[in-house]
Amino acid sequence: MTKNDADRQLLRKSGYKATPSRLAILGIFKKARKPLSAQEVIDALPRSADQATVYRTLKSLNGKGVLKQIDLRHNHAHYELADLAEHHHLICLACGKIEIVHHCGMEETQARILRSSKHFAEIRQHALEFYGVCKSCALKEKKNN
Repeated sequence: MTKNDADRQLLRKSGYKATPSRLAILGIFKKARKPLSAQEVIDALPRSADQATVYRTLKSLNGKGVLKQIDLRHNHAHYELADLAEHHHLICLACGKIEIVHHCGMEETQARILRSSKHFAEIRQHALEFYGVCKSCALKEKKNN
């Protein structure tokens, strides 16, 4: 099965027709190494891409669980594929660089939170982002001080 066939099946399974624009948007996310904003998706598409279609597609793919919306405090939504391995993000407050964080121990924390809860039977989702300054920006800040 080709990559394009898998994308077509994913879209159909989610209740969508595999249109060229949806396939192109899904392809952009498959290549991405970080969460993407709608504008970054628009910029990666051919000039003929309709912005309204991109926004509608992102919203609907998020609603169907194909994409996951992430808040990176940039005053706009970012998205990534929902089927990625469990991870979180480390974001530079100075330049916006994003690094993926695996194995942060959240599973143990989540289990501990659930055990101590009086009213919840399960946790189905969580969001955890770390904000700091990358090494490059820290060096620039040090030089400027």
